[in-house]
Amino acid sequence: MRTFTIAVFLACVAAAGALWFTSRRDPGRVAPLGELLDVVFADRAARVALVVFWWWLGWHFLVAQTVDP
Repeated sequence: MRTFTIAVFLACVAAAGALWFTSRRDPGRVAPLGELLDVVFADRAARVALVVFWWWLGWHFLVAQTVDP
């Protein structure tokens, strides 16, 4: 199961990289990351949700590996 989780995470990173590359090559088709973050961070609820998501992700990938069951 751990291998599957890591594979899915790496697939998400690869998809994000492909999207970033596409936005740099053709900005009229896909918004560049800076513009996207400007729109997302304009809303306070979105900022809080993003912080909670990063906390959850870090907890499950970093802390869960060091805590004995």
